[in-house]
Amino acid sequence: MRLTLPDRFFDYLPWAATTLLIAGIVHVVSVLLMPAVAPRTAYARVLQVVGDQPSGRFVMLPPAAPGAEPLPFEDPAFAEGVCVYDLSKGLLRVAMPADGEDFLALSFHSGGGRLYHAVTDRAAIKGKIDIVIGDEKQMDALQSASDEAPPQEVRLTSPTKRGFVLVRAFAKRTTDQARARERLASVNCARFDPPKD
Repeated sequence: MRLTLPDRFFDYLPWAATTLLIAGIVHVVSVLLMPAVAPRTAYARVLQVVGDQPSGRFVMLPPAAPGAEPLPFEDPAFAEGVCVYDLSKGLLRVAMPADGEDFLALSFHSGGGRLYHAVTDRAAIKGKIDIVIGDEKQMDALQSASDEAPPQEVRLTSPTKRGFVLVRAFAKRTTDQARARERLASVNCARFDPPKD
């Protein structure tokens, strides 16, 4: 009995499909594991930049210069600062004034460097950005301790105990860089103690 071309195709089809399926699974798993197994995660790079500054303190990053960026993919049009946090020491509050005219952006990153939330100055309430960060248990405790009144701050649940907040202020022109850095100087990054009833 002679095999025709379609018969041979159907003989090899299961092997080809299995090979593609295994290759796809290996690819997806390697991409998902990369942030966890990479030796220089975004969090590790931020720790290297801020040095021995205590957790929960805002640190201004040096201006980005070609070939000497403090963090990868820096944009020299932004002044930047970072707040590294460790929620095992308590909730963290990030607060700053926002005038609505100058662009400000905050991005919240987990210990692995994954972005889990981002806001801009458009999220300001009455000219102020006020955000409290905690893990799931801390947020549940804060919610149960709160009275009926809605909270005055935005509350974020961090997926990990450790992480960092990157704050960026836009300088429209090169000459505005000093002004952008002054705006970042008003960022307050400190431990948050909920008010007692």
